[in-house]
Amino acid sequence: MKAPSQQLLVIISALALMHTDLPVHAQLHSSPVGSVPSLATYGIDIGQTSVSGVSSGGAMAVQMHVAHSSIMRGVGVIAGIAYDCADSSLPLGARLVRGLGCMEGEFLGGPVDAAFSIARTTTATLVPGAIDDPANLRGQKIWLFSGYNDGSVRRQAMDAVAGYYEHYVSPYLGNVFYKNNHHAPHALITDSYGGACLGFNQQYINNCHYDMAGRLLKHIYGHLNPRNTGILSGSVAPFDQHEFALDGNPKSIGLADAGYVYVPLACQTQTCRVHVVFHGCLQYAERVADAVYAHGGYNEWADTNNLIVLYPQTVATNGGLLMPNNPKGCWDWWGHTDHLPLSSDFARKTGYQISAIKAMLDRLRGPASTSGGSPDAFGTPQNLELADSTSTSLALIWQPNTAAASFNIYRSSSSAGPFTKIDGNVSGASYVDRALSPDTTYYYEISAADVNTTESPLTNPISGTTSSPPSACDPYFSDNVTHVGKGRAWPDPFKTRARGSNELMGWYNDHTFTQLTKESMFFYRVGYCP
Repeated sequence: MKAPSQQLLVIISALALMHTDLPVHAQLHSSPVGSVPSLATYGIDIGQTSVSGVSSGGAMAVQMHVAHSSIMRGVGVIAGIAYDCADSSLPLGARLVRGLGCMEGEFLGGPVDAAFSIARTTTATLVPGAIDDPANLRGQKIWLFSGYNDGSVRRQAMDAVAGYYEHYVSPYLGNVFYKNNHHAPHALITDSYGGACLGFNQQYINNCHYDMAGRLLKHIYGHLNPRNTGILSGSVAPFDQHEFALDGNPKSIGLADAGYVYVPLACQTQTCRVHVVFHGCLQYAERVADAVYAHGGYNEWADTNNLIVLYPQTVATNGGLLMPNNPKGCWDWWGHTDHLPLSSDFARKTGYQISAIKAMLDRLRGPASTSGGSPDAFGTPQNLELADSTSTSLALIWQPNTAAASFNIYRSSSSAGPFTKIDGNVSGASYVDRALSPDTTYYYEISAADVNTTESPLTNPISGTTSSPPSACDPYFSDNVTHVGKGRAWPDPFKTRARGSNELMGWYNDHTFTQLTKESMFFYRVGYCP
């Protein structure tokens, strides 16, 4: 029988599988960390902020997005957890146990669903200053990703995230895109960097020939200029995180000494917006170096679209000396420690990590900027294109236009028409047509409407085809001791074999990890679904 502290460490380890020149108008601040400079001020448009993250970073992106929805445009959640799923009203040990259920999508034999997180959000609204009004979420753009080979944060967990956001954006469900037909495992996905798509990579970045960063940014902001495929105009720079942390000690709240920021050359003189990227567990820079902040795919799009990318960083801590038990450097979505008075506020503005990130955004904003481009002209929407697809949905994007009060979406089963309006009063510059038939081609035209409901001419039609339904897959990724404890494998005697197939899984220990797929009751195979 393990002592309580040992049991907590085992649970924490399981949770940690969530792999997971000065600008012209920049203002520097003094730095207490040697050669690492303070974060500069760039006069950003803070009301155009967006966030995304993978795994524990996906959970953190949800928390940051909900807590500060008044300054957000949208969120990208990759293998994340619904808001306050771990239940901040519970003591630390109980939060940890429930957190495991959040990753599995079930707890005590029942589903961990959107209703629980919606109720936790309602509770937070009753506390003055805890979170912004959830009504702000109604107009947000939501981009969600759950690979069907993800055996760490299972599909049920991301279904809860989807249901949570659908509750708040309703009736504007066209704002939510849920990519659930990709074969990716648990990782940050790119189209040019990382290990094999169907494989376990130490950096948790897999090259699946899918531009995740570009697709989520387009869904949030609409049509973007082509990404820079050459030498970037700016560079990634470290910044000191001490001044944003509790008592100037970032490690006490799970943060590293330094974070990173990418600033395009254009942002030296022009007003830019910010996208915050939250890495996963085991993806902090001290462990994977520049894998995420230089190769995650965000900077190339940021460089040509007046977008600063903020990469705050965590660090692994093992408790003691008032440090949190966080051996894998995860973002705090369950309340890392019980020695800090506001530890249970992890999903609120007063949460230690959320307040630190907001302080970073405030620093990037500084004095209000007066620079801006020419006003948009009202007219036919430009650059309409198909952005992505699933077996039941098609995602459209077009050029943002501030002169339009809304957009109208028309659909047909033929390029020759007739086209029927399927949605009006669409805001932003993206739209997801949902509840479609698999393997079917649809045609779209859109128009803009001004404040007087005057409608612009329609665009030329474009087409999109839904995919086939994805492969049925029931994946499980864990260490071999956990697999055995869950009945998915058995020791033989020092090696491990999959139950049913008897396939060899490697050593029987808690640091050998295996991907299994369940084919039937008590029958598992080693490997990935196609």
